[in-house]
Amino acid sequence: MSTQTIHRTTSHHPRVLRGARGWMWVCDCGSASCRTPAQAPLPWRSALIGALLHSSTIAP
Repeated sequence: MSTQTIHRTTSHHPRVLRGARGWMWVCDCGSASCRTPAQAPLPWRSALIGALLHSSTIAP
């Protein structure tokens, strides 16, 4: 039986920040919740969940 390890070239470590009108998440990969078209400012819980979902994606 063999095991295979997936190595990520870039990791996602988003941060939840408070903006002027609400909360948002940003990541060093260039993604951010505020880049979603017509996205209203997020409540803290929604920004946190979005950041967690983004961090679970496999980086290219």
